[in-house]
Amino acid sequence: MTTLPIDRPLIGITYSSAELAEFLLWRSMFRGVVAAGGVPVAIDCRDPQPHIADLVGRLDGLVISGGGDVDARRYGASPDDPLLRGVNPHRDEAELAALDAAVARGLPVLAICRGAQLVNVAHGGTLYVDLGRDLPSELRHRESEEALGEPLHDVEVVAGTKLAAWTGGGTIGVNSQHHQGIRTLAEGLVASAHAPDGLVEAFEHPATRLTAIQWHPEVLWPAVDHALGLLSGFVGECGRAS
Repeated sequence: MTTLPIDRPLIGITYSSAELAEFLLWRSMFRGVVAAGGVPVAIDCRDPQPHIADLVGRLDGLVISGGGDVDARRYGASPDDPLLRGVNPHRDEAELAALDAAVARGLPVLAICRGAQLVNVAHGGTLYVDLGRDLPSELRHRESEEALGEPLHDVEVVAGTKLAAWTGGGTIGVNSQHHQGIRTLAEGLVASAHAPDGLVEAFEHPATRLTAIQWHPEVLWPAVDHALGLLSGFVGECGRAS
């Protein structure tokens, strides 16, 4: 039996057990966090989690992972839009409570795909409900899960950001599987990467230890150095005091 060093950062990862059958990224996330030097802890947010703040209080860092769409009512869109997918208000509430608890404790937070969209909405930003309909572009932002092992398109990382320090900066190839995207970046958040079509692909919160990205380094890390660099940078941040 293999045991992990007790000094490795404990990283909470949110998810919804209702999506596990279709969400292959979940097992990749665990392996990626371990490869980056952390100890992953699953936090199921499918149902209400009244004690989630207490759980976050035991962690060294938090990952808000991908999944279904954020409740459109949170950013002023119609909840009856036929292109919405997998909305779960219980998950929104639990992850927002976890985010608040992590920020209050000064913990590093990495928000991925849906997680990035939820964080933007939580700060007052808005989303495109469906990029194919609302922001037509020749650039593809969504591909099958099976294709996530390879980059789909490039993003340009903003120099001087935490993301640049973790990935090496410049133009990097990323995988992608999101049909929604950031329409208006919330006040106080700073874009740290853009796609060629201008869509914000990553952002940071200078006043906290929050980093958010639209792509999936938890899948890409075995094939692309900058993906493991991103995960390692985040886990390293979790091992340092605020």
